[in-house]
Formats: sequence, C-alpha cells, structure tokens
Amino acid sequence: MNICILDMPSYTYAVKAQRLLRARGYPCMIKRRERTPERGCGFSLRINGACENALRVLDSYDIPYSVGGGDDNDKL
Repeated sequence: MNICILDMPSYTYAVKAQRLLRARGYPCMIKRRERTPERGCGFSLRINGACENALRVLDSYDIPYSVGGGDDNDKL
C-alpha cells in the first residue's frame, strides 16, 4: 500500500483536507507532530492509498501542504 505524509500549515487545513479526501474514498488521518527546534509543532496528514491522485484533489481545491514531513513516530 502506498502511504504519504503531508505537513499541513494548520489544524484547520488538515481537517479540510481530511474531509475532502475521505469523501472521495481516500483513507487518511491527522497526526500531531512532535515539537522540534527545526519545524516547531504542527499537524501532518497521513494518506493511505493513491497518493498522486489524492494530491491532485488537494491541489484542485487549493489546500496548502508540503510533502515529505512527519514520520511514523508522530503522535495521534
């Protein structure tokens, strides 16, 4: 299974992205990131499934994100 983790600029955008993707059949969940000096604290969105298609959906709705953040040790 393809898994991607996106850094979200705020909790609000993470929730919007999650609702948008779940409505289209992409399983995903919001995770709270650990606080680090480099990136502070924030939220990630973990998407299970076709990441490229999910990213296109987020792009088409102008939901901001950055790819490659977070890790499996992030808190729920």
